[in-house]
Amino acid sequence: MLNSLTNFFFSKKQKSNNPTRKLLITLFLLFLFRFGNTIPLTGIDQEVLKKSFFELDNKNSLLQLINMYSGGGGIALLSPFSLGIIPYINASILIDLLTAIIPSLEKIQSEEGELGRKKLNFYKKIITLILSIFQTILLIVYLKPYFFDISISSYVITGIQLITGSFLIVWISSLIDNRGIGNGTSLIIFTNIVVTLINKSFFITQNFNNKFFLEIVILFTLMLFICISQTARLNIDVVSARQLAYLENTEKSKLREKNIGLSQINEGGLAIKFNQAGIFPIIIASNLIPFFSFFEDILGNQSKIVLNCLYYLLIIGFNYFYTIVFWDPEKISEQLRKASVSIVNITPGAETITYLESVVRSTSILGGIFLCLILIIYDFLKQIIGGVFLSQLNISSLIILVGVAYEIQKNIRILYRSSSTQFNFNN
Repeated sequence: MLNSLTNFFFSKKQKSNNPTRKLLITLFLLFLFRFGNTIPLTGIDQEVLKKSFFELDNKNSLLQLINMYSGGGGIALLSPFSLGIIPYINASILIDLLTAIIPSLEKIQSEEGELGRKKLNFYKKIITLILSIFQTILLIVYLKPYFFDISISSYVITGIQLITGSFLIVWISSLIDNRGIGNGTSLIIFTNIVVTLINKSFFITQNFNNKFFLEIVILFTLMLFICISQTARLNIDVVSARQLAYLENTEKSKLREKNIGLSQINEGGLAIKFNQAGIFPIIIASNLIPFFSFFEDILGNQSKIVLNCLYYLLIIGFNYFYTIVFWDPEKISEQLRKASVSIVNITPGAETITYLESVVRSTSILGGIFLCLILIIYDFLKQIIGGVFLSQLNISSLIILVGVAYEIQKNIRILYRSSSTQFNFNN
């Protein structure tokens, strides 16, 4: 039986494009990942740490961050997987940004194909190691009062566990990308957030009164807004040179009929998402805010307002920066030119580039503002209603959860659709 399971999951003889197999492999790898989170980190008094954690859960931003990305709160509060996927996410974003800025890295990505991709992945792992060491040192300094043995050897052993666990997560994520349904990094974050929400036991301590059901309605409304923020896009009308010439030579009496053709072109036009960066602005802002929270004592009573404003600015700024860096108007203009396609009422060339730049800037800022409005609405309603359910929810986690869930269902639909198409073609 064990051999059969091994052959099913890992044998290369199995059909690699089987979507059910990919889905089962993904679930199996996520199970292994969650099982690793139940192994306690040695050398630390977990019971004392749990008491401190539950006392500071809603006050300490660093503990909230660890809990969100490692899925803490289960059998073991801290495990070798406690760094989560954070170092790899930060390394990937850094390399992606450097690739867009540094010509030599961009050349590796665009011209060297598979070999270039492997080089960039190697660079990501090097930076992941550096960030893992840095974050491990910070975590050990923070957890110093909870160590059984205050010695260098004890700190080194704990550090090795955390760094090794971080790379095991990277390996599991790459397996999900290569053998599973993809989006391994996002799926690991998704799994941890789901486990964290389950461990909060929302429904056990609830009084099912009118206030609770009002909170549920608000929750689903917020989820609807989050879905809109992840899917909203601006469609730019494009027309090919042949269609443009045909329209120009058509009599005015027949112009209405030809507009049907233009509406069909619109469906396949140039689509620009308002939130090109997806869930990454929330992830980056959530990673950075805990470091600014150390200034709470200096800021005093205004600390919450200042940190919230800083959080919103980080989200808008990163959404804008990510979109500007990765959505290059010059490249898009060049691709349109090579395809003999132009934007309706816009001259190809410099005018197209200027137009695309203005559209991209506007949509990225609006996308970031819309995300921030969701956060502001949540905080406002939470204060007005004063319910227990909403107060326990982390709206940033909810945005990440909904965003990843949308990507997961889209990937699964594509896998099954492509599998069905190939089956019909073979028949």
